[in-house]
Amino acid sequence: MSIPVFILTGFLGSGKTTLLLNLLVETERRGLKPGILMNELGREDVDGAIVQEKISLPVQKLLDGCICCTKRSEVEASLKQLASGEPDLIFMELTGVADPAELVAMFSPSNDELPPGLQLERVLTVVDASRFLEHNSRFSAERQLVRLLRSQVSEADIVLMNKSDLAPAGELDKVQKSLRKLNGKAALLPSVRSSMDVASLLHSVHPRPQAPDRRQPAAGKAMQPAGMLQASRAATLAPFRMASPAGRQGHSEGNPAAAIRSLTLPMPPDTMQLDTEAVEAFLSRHEACLLRAKGHLVSGGRMLLLQFSSGRAEWSPSNYPGKPYLVLIGTDLPEQRLAEEWRSLKRS
Repeated sequence: MSIPVFILTGFLGSGKTTLLLNLLVETERRGLKPGILMNELGREDVDGAIVQEKISLPVQKLLDGCICCTKRSEVEASLKQLASGEPDLIFMELTGVADPAELVAMFSPSNDELPPGLQLERVLTVVDASRFLEHNSRFSAERQLVRLLRSQVSEADIVLMNKSDLAPAGELDKVQKSLRKLNGKAALLPSVRSSMDVASLLHSVHPRPQAPDRRQPAAGKAMQPAGMLQASRAATLAPFRMASPAGRQGHSEGNPAAAIRSLTLPMPPDTMQLDTEAVEAFLSRHEACLLRAKGHLVSGGRMLLLQFSSGRAEWSPSNYPGKPYLVLIGTDLPEQRLAEEWRSLKRS
């Protein structure tokens, strides 16, 4: 019985993790056992912590680098480990600066290094429709980054035009035309918060027979929103930690996304809480070089998850048990100035 693999890709801040959570809601509803392989650009496990909190499962991922930069044999070994747990399907969420073409090629029938049962089912690309044209214009001088953006679209079977509600009037049509030029066959779906018909996407995936740890949802059980999902069984996870390229986070110079940097800022010394408005002002001042910011910070006496993309900040309560931090991802980050400003940020 084959194991279908779904690759989730898209640029920084497009909404891939939200899509993964939506997909996991459907796997829960259908009583499926998912294998989950996630990739994080920086050293902090932000997206994995989000997924772990939402589905109440320990999630281990590929950290401190990009999955397409690691040795092919390591990725293949990780997939073998996932397959050995006999999941019903596998979700691979790539970092925002990964080129999916390299992973698609890995699933070639001629590659005998992968278990024979693994089958690439769909490549789903999430595009920030409110920023797609801007990113193409912004990176026009960075040929490798433009190539990355185009590859993420051209390799897709389905393209979610996410944040379509935030796109300026008339721009969504331009985005759709641009996407269609890059990919003439993929389904182009306008989306808000990475919503799509996940039931139809997974309709052909069924529980493997004779799985003793699987519990089917009770008849008539209502499907829960992604933010409230509580998994009733263990997912198959890849216990794999990625090694960082020598001397730096992220990519080697030969990679298409070599211009992208990740900077982790811990909570300022002797600071118990931060003012959320001050944090947002800090991010806005550096929006020109920021592509994404995310992390867990303490404000108002509680731990909060911060997600910053498309020039907008979203705060939500979190049960994250670790030390507070903020991850900044962007181009030409003035690291020393950012660190100095961060240390002097207004407390709440």
